[in-house]
Amino acid sequence: MELMESAWLEMGLWDLFQQGRGANASFAIAMVIAVWVAARFSSVALEKGVNVVGKVILTLFALSVLMGGMNIVQSTEVVWTAHANALAGLDAANGDLDLSSGSQVYVESGGSNSLRMIAGYVFYITGFLTATVQLWFDTSK
Repeated sequence: MELMESAWLEMGLWDLFQQGRGANASFAIAMVIAVWVAARFSSVALEKGVNVVGKVILTLFALSVLMGGMNIVQSTEVVWTAHANALAGLDAANGDLDLSSGSQVYVESGGSNSLRMIAGYVFYITGFLTATVQLWFDTSK
């Protein structure tokens, strides 16, 4: 592969990566708002004396937010890992030509980050518990 062709492909891969990050960031912002909405709906419903059917509906809504959030965490991880794999494939196809130093570091990391995933899971589980515990347990004491 020629130097310029390799450079353009590498820049194209970084552009795709950034587009994926932008899309995931938009969904993540929406999910953070959804967590707040679930907790707020539960709080207001509790103040209004919601019945068991309402509690079940709100719990199902909070569960859907939890599952959507988990999906966003996994989707983000896929974007990062797939990008590292694509850069590794380009590096293999390049033969003697090296990737940029930033790309080489990224390929070596594998794109994966356990802490990012754990933080995301903890956030969404905590949001689910915030929305549902107050519905089903007396938290006034």
